[in-house]
Amino acid sequence: MKKSDLGRRGFVGAGLVGLGAIGGWLARRFQGPKQVRKPVPTALDSRFVYDISEFETTAPEHLLYDPGEQIPTGFKRAKRLEVAPGNRFLVAGDRSVKIFNADGTVASEFSLNRPPQSMLVDGDDELFVATLREFVVYDFDGVEKWRSPRFPEGTYLTSMAVAEDTLYLADMKTREIFMCDRKTGKMVNRFGKKEESSHNPGFSVPSPYFDLTAASDGQLRIANPGRLRVETYSLDGHFQSSWGGPGMNIDRFCGCCNPVYFTMMPDGSCITSEKGLARVNIYGPEGKFKGAVAGPETLVDDKALAKRACGDCRLGAGFDVALEESGRVLILDPFRMAVRTFTPKETTQLST
Repeated sequence: MKKSDLGRRGFVGAGLVGLGAIGGWLARRFQGPKQVRKPVPTALDSRFVYDISEFETTAPEHLLYDPGEQIPTGFKRAKRLEVAPGNRFLVAGDRSVKIFNADGTVASEFSLNRPPQSMLVDGDDELFVATLREFVVYDFDGVEKWRSPRFPEGTYLTSMAVAEDTLYLADMKTREIFMCDRKTGKMVNRFGKKEESSHNPGFSVPSPYFDLTAASDGQLRIANPGRLRVETYSLDGHFQSSWGGPGMNIDRFCGCCNPVYFTMMPDGSCITSEKGLARVNIYGPEGKFKGAVAGPETLVDDKALAKRACGDCRLGAGFDVALEESGRVLILDPFRMAVRTFTPKETTQLST
């Protein structure tokens, strides 16, 4: 074969490769998000094989709570749950917030301009409600006190917490925590990107669940759902420690991204909520499993959906959780659109 033939063939081959690359770029450039498909795990990859049948029932010795009544919310889309002073609790959904008495009767309701994504009670008469790109502060009569600036296009606010003069906002799009002035809502700092210098691991947020709270020890607790753990940060955004890890057993976090919600107990323990294999558990301050509030057998009717949701974070929904001063745990059921109540069997069990 002549050198000229080799050169000509090499030129044609390079041209075909270039055309293929351009074609691939054009296909990706002009197809919408709905056409983009994530790689489908094969059955040979054991990491993505979820047989949850043996985990669908919680061992009786792990159950520390008895289920109580179910309180209908009246929402078509019940999103977030919070407890409030005066032995009340609040549910945000559709385009409004409802305030309930402890017995489940509706005390009041007020409208919102947009669907709520997150809610935070701060003090005796202040309620923060976040939509995708902003938050509004109300009193408990629904009167607007002030409104934050609009955050950048694409922001997706999922959770809020207040510590000292700072309001912390979790944004699942940038996978960062925004630090804002408590009185104006103006962003003053942010953290969450992986930084080797400060040992920050970075947040992994595959689905729109990214929860945080300000704990009584003066530090932040933040769910890192893609890493399947709960992390502790200083108020200035430096990583301190973490607990949790992947696994199907009751003392681990299953699926692709959990926990989706959590709330703190007075002693520093943590009540976590998982989607997919839906379960609400309690972990001690250092992350040691203490027991369960409710398992899949109580929370989930559609077992087939639960199995699929364990492998696909786009499916299923999370059960928000809250703790009343009485010790009663409230769970917001996004399928039944109801608040489900759970009462401790024995107080002494929770302190062990």
